[in-house]
Amino acid sequence: MAFQLDRRILTFIFPDHTRLYGVSVANIPQKIIEAATDPATGNVDEKKRTSMMQRYDEIMKTLKQYGYDMAIHPTFSEKMVNALCDPENLKKIAYCAVPSSDLENVLTLLKCLSQLSKRDGKPLFRL
Repeated sequence: MAFQLDRRILTFIFPDHTRLYGVSVANIPQKIIEAATDPATGNVDEKKRTSMMQRYDEIMKTLKQYGYDMAIHPTFSEKMVNALCDPENLKKIAYCAVPSSDLENVLTLLKCLSQLSKRDGKPLFRL
């Protein structure tokens, strides 16, 4: 849930970005400035920055109605994603949540993902 919520927030604010490496809900304001800055000139596209900030404000106001607190939930979500992305925790969850007929295949996918993560040094899941 935490991973999906973060993805939805980020794709709402950055709809033109298919890859959001290094972007988290906690660092959105800084990433908006980076995304609105032309790397060649260093000039900030104010129209683009304003548009992203408006989407950011809009989604945060919406989520606040449901109890979302920027001082708590971005770091909490990141902590949950990191804890649940531990292969051993995922294996425990799979045993409880996956039908027994699918368990072997799910565990195989998890092993493969875990090995690739170790090999490339990147997290199991990326925000």
